[in-house]
Amino acid sequence: MNRLLTCISLVIVTLLQFSAVVHAGPLDDYYLQQFGEPQSAQLQKAVLSVSADVQESATCGMPLKKALRRDWNQLEQSTQKVLAKQLAYPALASEATFTSAAGHFVIHYSTTGTDAPPLLDQNNNGVPDWVETVAATFENVYATYGAKGYRPAPTLPAGSPFNIYLLDLAPQGFYGVTTSDQPAPSANYPNAYTSWMELDNNFTDAIYHPGTYTPLQSLQITAAHEYHHAIQYGYNYYFDTWYAEATSTWMEDELYDGVNQSYSYISNWFTQSKLALDTPVSTTTGGGYGRWIFNRYLSETHDPQGPPIIRSAWEKLASLNPSSSQKNVDGDIRMVPVLESLLSSTTYATTLGTDFFGFAKRVYTRDWATHKNEINMIHVYSPVATYSTYPVNDTVTLPHYSFAYYRFLPPPSSPDNLNITVTGTSGIKATAFIKSSGGIVTEYPFTTVNGTTTSIPYFSSSNEVVLLVANTTDVDNHQASFSTDGTPAPVTGPTIPTPTTSGSSSGGGGCFIATAAYGSYLHPQVELLRHFRDEHLLTNAPGRAFVALYYRCSPPLADFIARHPFLRGVTRVLLTPIIIAVVHPAASAAGLLLALALLYRPLRRRLSGADRRCWLTKRHYNSTTNTTPPASTTRLQTAETPCRRPNCCLTGSSFGVWSKETICCLIAAAFGST
Repeated sequence: MNRLLTCISLVIVTLLQFSAVVHAGPLDDYYLQQFGEPQSAQLQKAVLSVSADVQESATCGMPLKKALRRDWNQLEQSTQKVLAKQLAYPALASEATFTSAAGHFVIHYSTTGTDAPPLLDQNNNGVPDWVETVAATFENVYATYGAKGYRPAPTLPAGSPFNIYLLDLAPQGFYGVTTSDQPAPSANYPNAYTSWMELDNNFTDAIYHPGTYTPLQSLQITAAHEYHHAIQYGYNYYFDTWYAEATSTWMEDELYDGVNQSYSYISNWFTQSKLALDTPVSTTTGGGYGRWIFNRYLSETHDPQGPPIIRSAWEKLASLNPSSSQKNVDGDIRMVPVLESLLSSTTYATTLGTDFFGFAKRVYTRDWATHKNEINMIHVYSPVATYSTYPVNDTVTLPHYSFAYYRFLPPPSSPDNLNITVTGTSGIKATAFIKSSGGIVTEYPFTTVNGTTTSIPYFSSSNEVVLLVANTTDVDNHQASFSTDGTPAPVTGPTIPTPTTSGSSSGGGGCFIATAAYGSYLHPQVELLRHFRDEHLLTNAPGRAFVALYYRCSPPLADFIARHPFLRGVTRVLLTPIIIAVVHPAASAAGLLLALALLYRPLRRRLSGADRRCWLTKRHYNSTTNTTPPASTTRLQTAETPCRRPNCCLTGSSFGVWSKETICCLIAAAFGST
């Protein structure tokens, strides 16, 4: 008994140690790494860490700064001291300033050191030519946004110039960074904030691809991108980061159409189209950056008939408060419900589901209405699977607002018609396209997906047939199955979680309890669990059932955990062995086998040794059955006289029958009771 308690105590102490390391270290190291600062050397790097993505191209630093401000209280004091400068105005060496011609911007720059911009001054006016170019570019951006009806980024005092700092941002991998500063509420904009901006000092480092884009082009798209972030802070501080990036990236091409750098982000979305529309910002998944092309679809569809749809979305967001809105995992207002509400208004009279399905179709048809000379820069559709042998039977489960393409190729001896039958849950829409050998595309829609069959003629002479399946709702795990022989598999509808305004809703992750325990969805262990869910649970029926149950039950529990620091600590302890198993599955399995091997001999001695009894004493038996034991159990039963209880799990003949007697027998064996 004492040895058992000692073992349990050691396990608890070990888990507490690991959970403490997991809680503080990785989140601190994450921010230190992202800002190019030295990281701590802690045990979790070897045991509980995952490798970071290698960044090959620069990105926007706004999401990171926004997350840092949100997670500030989760960081250790030593980390806060190192990173405090990231939330303060930069201190430049030998600082000089220049005010733009119209007075809307003040450019701060160094005259010495690595942060200094090119100091060439061909007009001999005492201001580097590059600094003047920066000022003129931002004035052009300011005027263009004003002409499009956007509210200027607020400043304090009102009407004062907006501050821009030129620094060497290449080591951090940023084009530019817009950082929130102070609340600046006004009528219709209760959550407006001021901001300031950092900009790379020359855009000549390799990370900016100067061989493809000139420094001026990089400056132009960065000015368009970052100043729109400043505008966004002026509409509502609690914006959803993925949509902020989607909008700013879209604006790059709207303001400086000839640069076309934004097209490089699209491929990572289209090749991973089974990810949700509001996937967190990432160049790897196309989250945020790649979603800008959806804004183009919305603009092409609605702007000719009414007010600009994207600006209207930001204006609608401006009046909302997090306390009365559906929030994402980081506490900001989810943009998907905002778009749903806007599109269903009388002004636009449609739904987000309808527009998303229309967009998914355009991914294949490529019949874009604007920027037609750039259509070839838009990544082509990417099929999830390609079939050339028949019959085909397949099933797909999709998160909210996502889509998947399936490609059918005619075999050498194929029938003239291809019949595709689709069965789907309530959120699924489907359509098929055939592309002739001459490249002409014809659509064959499914009016319903209740075992509906569509016959596509001329399959044998076609180039390809593709099937589009889309989840057109804000609910995860809608399912579709399809076949070419009329026998699609049954589908299972999702469990719909109750919407919440006080907790974390589906957009941006869904690991509610882990996010509550670790304090941020950016925490490396939360990201690790998200990847495990996507790669190992959502790919099979039992896993999907577990995720659906989790989504239904976990949001209220996560809210409760998040409000109680003690429960957050307990939850981290409970999650630690799971994280270790996910990071090191082989080592965990080996450790489990080793533990079982070490326990085997003492456990066997307890169960079958001459001095260890597997039996129910009169006291034990009476406590579980309230009856008098038979005579055969009134004496000690040794290994030579095995337990004869008919339902005891130790008799061999009825192993696995778990009754009260079985449980009591096990307890007696484990604790050596007699």
